[in-house]
Amino acid sequence: MLQLLKDATESRRKCELMKEQETQLKQQLSLYMDKFEEFQSTLAKSNEVFTTFRQEMEKMTKKIKKLEKETTQWRTKWESNNQALLQMAEEKTLRDGHFKALQGKLELLERLCRALQKERNDLNNRLSLLQEQGDKGTTALPEAQQREPPAREEDEEDGEEEEEEEEEEDEEGLPHVDGLETEGIHEAPRPPELDPPLAATDQTTTATRTSSQPTESPTTEQD
Repeated sequence: MLQLLKDATESRRKCELMKEQETQLKQQLSLYMDKFEEFQSTLAKSNEVFTTFRQEMEKMTKKIKKLEKETTQWRTKWESNNQALLQMAEEKTLRDGHFKALQGKLELLERLCRALQKERNDLNNRLSLLQEQGDKGTTALPEAQQREPPAREEDEEDGEEEEEEEEEEDEEGLPHVDGLETEGIHEAPRPPELDPPLAATDQTTTATRTSSQPTESPTTEQD
């Protein structure tokens, strides 16, 4: 009986120990359950974060692809612009050389224009001087002509006197006719002081005088 009591007490004690262990295990299980729930919640959150991150990654990949396309486009544009810039620089150098050449030609043309203007002004000045001299000559000619008529009148009076003397000699006889003709021919020229038209009038008068002398000689013979 004592042994049974001892066994019973031991079994009770073991049962109490087992109950305590059970309670402890239940507490641990509850803790693990809580931790598992927390882990599941964190895992769900991480899954959500991963999905969002994955979506963002996909968006970023799309953006990166677009940016790569844009970079390629901008690179091609930059290369084309760089080539155009090089061509424009070459054209600028060529145009600068052409501009310098044209500027040199312009300077030469300006010099020629100035020289021609100077020459024109000189010629205009000479022409004005010549015109002034011509005007002075034209004004001097009428004065000379106004001064010459008295000499012409004296020459005409001398010619009339000579004609009268010749007529008297013709009346005296024919032998003197030839000598008078020669004298009239030799006396026909006038001094160089007279003008050409006056000399022409004197020659005409002498010619008329010589032509009139033979006509008068027969009348003298008949007388």
